[in-house]
Amino acid sequence: MPQELPKVKEKLTINMAGGLPDPRIFPRSFYSDIPFEPSFMIPGLDREIKKVLSFRGINVSTDEFLLTTGSIQGIFLFSRTILNPGDRVAVEYPTFAGALRVFKSVKVSLVKLPVIPYYDLRLPENVKVVYVIPTGQNPTGINMRIEEKKALLEMAEEKDFLILEDDAYGFLNPEEPTLKSMDRVGRVVYLTTFSKVLSPGLRLGLMVAHEDLIREFIKVKENVDGGNSSVSMALLYQSLRDNSFWEGLTRAKRIYEEKKDIMAEALDKFLPNAEWSYPQGGLFFFVRIKGINSGNLLNKVKDDVVFMPGAKFFFDNCGLDYFRLSFSYSSPPDIEKGIEIISKNIDSSELYK
Repeated sequence: MPQELPKVKEKLTINMAGGLPDPRIFPRSFYSDIPFEPSFMIPGLDREIKKVLSFRGINVSTDEFLLTTGSIQGIFLFSRTILNPGDRVAVEYPTFAGALRVFKSVKVSLVKLPVIPYYDLRLPENVKVVYVIPTGQNPTGINMRIEEKKALLEMAEEKDFLILEDDAYGFLNPEEPTLKSMDRVGRVVYLTTFSKVLSPGLRLGLMVAHEDLIREFIKVKENVDGGNSSVSMALLYQSLRDNSFWEGLTRAKRIYEEKKDIMAEALDKFLPNAEWSYPQGGLFFFVRIKGINSGNLLNKVKDDVVFMPGAKFFFDNCGLDYFRLSFSYSSPPDIEKGIEIISKNIDSSELYK
């Protein structure tokens, strides 16, 4: 008789790196009448998009918004349209790593807008654009207060710069007003994404601006991909029509609040010497352990747990002793287990700078 092969135990890695949504919040119904060719909009979806924007306090015409292939494409379209090499762009310090990659690709000069422990709005002269994530800032999870939002809008008018508002996590904190909803003179270009609530695989984002700017963004987008996936737009349309999008949003808020508390408790338990603030919004904790190199730490534990090293969020390679943990995807037991694994590997001498 042939010898029976030994059973191989499946090894799972705990993923606390990206802000992947919990699959339990996804709608389960789908729209079947889907055209194949890419386009910028499908019939009826524009009306539903207006409702989505109204939820964030933004009321515009159909000529003032554009669906994009993910929110990073929105940053790309904006950069290719507005920015030239050498232009000064103020970015939160730290900020979304994807935005930094786009800005660096167009060879702009990046300047700091510190956000630890809170926003420092003292900007240098001759800034052309300010990029901010005012609700659930990535990676810190802080929210910009209403007073600072008003001050930033006044500065944009006085110093003649545009604001690129990334509202990727705003659906989860609708009580936080957007800069765009407060903008009376057209200084704000607004971005959001459906991936955090609907599904990351749909790759649909949304940008809002004056219709003249939207026409310019469309010209660039036509040369990039010719339009959005009709499949993705049809699925979005169906989920908005049958309210499963909104039901998923309700589930998301409840599930993420529970997971956020579990991660906070685990950090207190297993990493008592770490520095972090309880996130006001978003999907992340930004953790600092003085003296470590979080990239080395990731290499040591990556077969069991993954996270994002802090240096990815600073444009000047600082932040080595920070790391970002996402609580959105992993189960509560895995959140606790993952942080325990990190804690057991944190004292190795090779992890320090």
